[in-house]
Amino acid sequence: MMTPSRYRGFASFDALFSLVPVMLMLFFLLSTGAYLVEEASERMERQVVFDKLVSIADYTMKSGAVVRNGTVRYPNWLDEKLMDADYVEDLRQRAGLERLHISTGGTAEAAFCLYRLAVVGDDRKPAKLFVCGG
Repeated sequence: MMTPSRYRGFASFDALFSLVPVMLMLFFLLSTGAYLVEEASERMERQVVFDKLVSIADYTMKSGAVVRNGTVRYPNWLDEKLMDADYVEDLRQRAGLERLHISTGGTAEAAFCLYRLAVVGDDRKPAKLFVCGG
């Protein structure tokens, strides 16, 4: 017959008290890792949208809405009549953006806005081409 030990439950309490900080550290590491992955994903998504807007602005400035004389194109000289709603909608769909605003009149409510310097009209007045989207 065994005699009951008065230190019998000590090992389980010791294991319990050492396991709690280990579990808290593991939870902290996992939540920090999840936060960093989410932050990197959001940054990558923002960069993709920005790259699309840069491509749209470059396309508009080089060939999309420029003044043409037959087959000759004049880069950075914009024809504002070509930047109608159909033009903007076509570019928005092709780029896969939720919103897109292109004008020489100003910015719009959007996640990102950028501008390019251009000239408009027959007198070639300086203007800014705003490309906003998200």
